[in-house]
Amino acid sequence: MFLAIEALRAVRETEVSAVEMRRNARVEARQIVERAEAEGEALVAKTVKEARQAAEEMLARAEAEAAEEAKPIHQEAEAVSARIREEAKQRLPDAVALIVERIVKANGCS
Repeated sequence: MFLAIEALRAVRETEVSAVEMRRNARVEARQIVERAEAEGEALVAKTVKEARQAAEEMLARAEAEAAEEAKPIHQEAEAVSARIREEAKQRLPDAVALIVERIVKANGCS
């Protein structure tokens, strides 16, 4: 009988131990899932940050390249504009004379 009681006690202890092991396993599994989710979120945030930085760098390079390409065009436009202004200055006396002549003749004071 003593052996049967000892056997029952051993079975109960084993069952209690199994229940505790299952409980501990569930807790550990939850912790693993939580860590994995946190690591996943951190990885996503890091990837998004890196992608934004890469996009900003590419945009900055593209803007710098565009500015370099635009320099000769801007310089040419400035030269053309200066030439047109100079031509207009040279024609100004003739234009003033023409306008004065038309106004004076239109008013009959010629």
